[in-house]
Amino acid sequence: MLKLYKKYLKKYKKHIILGPLFKLVEAIFELLVPLVIARIINEGLKNEILTDYEKRIFILQNGGLLFAFAAIGLCSTLVCQFFASRASQGFGTELRDDLYEHINTLSFKELDQFGAASLLTRMNSDINNLQQSVAMLIRLVVRAPFLVIGATILSFLLSWKAGLIFLGTGILLFVVIFLIMLYTIPRNKKAQKKLDDVTNITKENLAGNRVVRAFSKQKYEFKRFVDENVSLKNILTRIGKINALLNPMTFIITNLAIVAVLYLGGYEFKLGNLNQGNITSLYNYLLQIQLAIMVVANLVVLFTKASASATRIQEVFQTKSSIIEGNQEVGLNSIPLEFEHVSFHYNSNSKAAIQDVSFLIQEGMTVGIIGGTGSGKTTLISLMNRFYDVNEGRILLYGRDIKEYKNSYIQKQMSTVMQKAVLFSGTIKENLCWGKKDATDEEINQALKNSMSYEFVSKLEQKENTPLYQGASNLSGGQKQRLSIARALIKNSPILILDDSSSALDFKTEQSLRQAIGNLHKTTIWISQRASSLMHADLILVIDQGKLVGKGTHKELIKTCAVYQEICDSQDLGGEQNE
Repeated sequence: MLKLYKKYLKKYKKHIILGPLFKLVEAIFELLVPLVIARIINEGLKNEILTDYEKRIFILQNGGLLFAFAAIGLCSTLVCQFFASRASQGFGTELRDDLYEHINTLSFKELDQFGAASLLTRMNSDINNLQQSVAMLIRLVVRAPFLVIGATILSFLLSWKAGLIFLGTGILLFVVIFLIMLYTIPRNKKAQKKLDDVTNITKENLAGNRVVRAFSKQKYEFKRFVDENVSLKNILTRIGKINALLNPMTFIITNLAIVAVLYLGGYEFKLGNLNQGNITSLYNYLLQIQLAIMVVANLVVLFTKASASATRIQEVFQTKSSIIEGNQEVGLNSIPLEFEHVSFHYNSNSKAAIQDVSFLIQEGMTVGIIGGTGSGKTTLISLMNRFYDVNEGRILLYGRDIKEYKNSYIQKQMSTVMQKAVLFSGTIKENLCWGKKDATDEEINQALKNSMSYEFVSKLEQKENTPLYQGASNLSGGQKQRLSIARALIKNSPILILDDSSSALDFKTEQSLRQAIGNLHKTTIWISQRASSLMHADLILVIDQGKLVGKGTHKELIKTCAVYQEICDSQDLGGEQNE
């Protein structure tokens, strides 16, 4: 937590110095109030030398002094609040920006390890906890201990015996606070982890709400959410029970101290060692200590949460991408892609997703990749884009190991349309220009035509300026797929990769799409579940359980590859039709 404070509060040195100083001014005048009250009692009300008129003047003068103290304290508090707000909001904003930027540097391997729900919780809840801790750090962390220490010192000046009671009370209170912190910090970490799980279920259900309703699983999903939520509640309840001890323990200890001070004060008053004003001051100082410790108790709860949150945020910052970027930006030959005995698994305990795969893709070829669900087709695409690094073998991009290139170069060479069409809030045009910000209207229209999107886009009232809702929910699945393809075409990379991105299209539209893309004469890699979509490819790769079990043209594979034959037969494409 201190590392985060040190790094992100550098710009706010003035705020974190002046804020507590102004709060200190307010605390100093607050400590002076009991002394003024004691003076009013001792030198005003109980002074038999002064006349009634002189007493009233004396009381009014000191009352005016108390009013001045209150006014100065209020102004100081407002200034401190201003500094605290500026620093805490700036701290939270910069930390959130840096965390988001760092998350985007991580490879898919690290993102998979954390999970989207956990990262969302860290970006929001955890940073909010730290942000609040900064505000409280400036506003109260100096004030509360200063009041306790100041009240204790002043009590020694009034009566050394009373001072010992104050000192013992302060030590006892801080021991209680320390023990409670020791208990709550690890449990707050556990609570934040459980919050990740609740967020994950919520995210899944909101994203898949249509599926939940289609299968009438509302009650099941609600029960799943309730179970996790109750588990979170139980953890927070246990933490709350311990934290709830702070206030009564504070009251018990300080009230016992008040009884002891009043008893001592009465005894000392009888002996003539203390007067009424001093006893009143001691009582007021104990009340100030009580209120200060109450504040400290709340700060303990806040800072234990913040400590747990800081650990979780540091965990993300300390995680570095497993993909080390190269420095090359020039290929060695014209061969777009070559896999040499590539094997890959997502983690050390999982089965290999790709095992000993080798193939070569020549420039301008149309390559089809086909295989059953979970066979490893999408994993191949992820490796081509270097979303993950291979565990064995190597991938050559234009004759050079893909690890030697800058990531920006790899991204420039490939336009990839993912299996799940993803569009963002904004207009259609803004989404299409992701790969090329300065795309002309002619380029946009041509890409729309080649992706079979022009017909439906031209019928929209605002055409390409039509706004998209979150997740492009105002478009159909097929429309989103075609716009995703148009976006990739506008990027105009030499290698075009389509990961089952025409699955929502009818056969006629898909055939027109294949012809249009074929006329672009790009190196094109198609992944499809439909054998008919890949029949005319120059090279077809057949993947089965992570292994390359066949490669060649359709005519070659229908004769030599049993897996491909089985796929074609299941889609009524076998026999003479394929000759």
